[in-house]
Amino acid sequence: MNGLILTLVLLIAVLLIIAYKRYRLCHTPDGGDLEAALDSEVNQFIKKGHSYGVVVGVYKEGRLPVKGYGAIEQEGNVLPDALTVFQIGSLSKLFTASLLQRLCDEGHLNMDSTLESLIGETIPLSPAAQRVTLRQLVTHTSGFPRVPKPLMQKTIAVTGKAGLMDNPYSHLAPEDVFDYLKTTVDKREPGTFRYSNFGMGLLAHVLEIVTKQGFEALVSEKILVPLDMKSTSITLTPTMVRHLAQGYTAKGVPSQLWTFSILAGAGAFSSNVDDMMKFVRANIEQGSHISATLIKMQAPQFKGTTGIGWMQATFVDRFFGNRGVVCHSGMVGGYTAYMAINSQDKYGVVVLSNKSADVTMLGIELVRQVRSQSWAAG
Repeated sequence: MNGLILTLVLLIAVLLIIAYKRYRLCHTPDGGDLEAALDSEVNQFIKKGHSYGVVVGVYKEGRLPVKGYGAIEQEGNVLPDALTVFQIGSLSKLFTASLLQRLCDEGHLNMDSTLESLIGETIPLSPAAQRVTLRQLVTHTSGFPRVPKPLMQKTIAVTGKAGLMDNPYSHLAPEDVFDYLKTTVDKREPGTFRYSNFGMGLLAHVLEIVTKQGFEALVSEKILVPLDMKSTSITLTPTMVRHLAQGYTAKGVPSQLWTFSILAGAGAFSSNVDDMMKFVRANIEQGSHISATLIKMQAPQFKGTTGIGWMQATFVDRFFGNRGVVCHSGMVGGYTAYMAINSQDKYGVVVLSNKSADVTMLGIELVRQVRSQSWAAG
């Protein structure tokens, strides 16, 4: 009996500590110096070895400051800045989703069209693939796996298991994507959330087939050019190459850029914080003629896990008091990225890093600071 009482007391104590921690996170006192608060979080992140170079962009009260930390190379001392280029991994999915939404808004496509109606005449599809809709692809509810086993096995046959994360998408061809659609051997029933690089990458291939245009050119025409995002692309321009930060694996080994011969819509873009803040601004303000398209994408879909391309606030976000955000993270072989937006309270955060160590928790902490802290006077 005494042991049971002790267990209950300890459990209550733990719950009280958690409740107090959550209260403090949700009600962070305003220290009156947002920049200093951001500096503290990022410098700790770099000090712990999670990155060599980080650039952070913030949108709050109409201001868009950008600040770099660390260095663009492991042993260097050149500070990254707003123009420093990083691969952005799965933040690319936001461009794929935005392209789909624009094409739907312009009347070229319907979000609930099926693969059978769009590509079924030219691409053999399993019965399970035939019923998949564009909306399911863009919200990760299609039932497709993150990466199908046949594609994974073919990559491993080329690279070996040890080399799987060394530019994995470069070893496959579009035929591998379409051949998989004949069988969809490890696909689940649609309707529940299952994060899928394959699904979002497939969406880009479908948009190419339907429009008879290349995916990169489509994104440029419909999203990047209207927002004046001149340093965002799959194919790096000479200027982007000059500003490129060296990427590193989680173990600190220099990494090559990932190239995407397939599934580019899942993670192929590179960018800088200057450009990504233009995207943030367009998702919050009404100044751009495509802002209405972007803002509607933030609305919850299905059971509220996603928007169109976006992730809705998770349990961790809510625990930290960051309700109302939509967010996304990204990771490739040598880079990581994070973006969060609250269009109702009008703030946003972008984090780009040159090491393959997840920046999601750093991003959540920075959102908490942006939400709770004010700019220093003067």
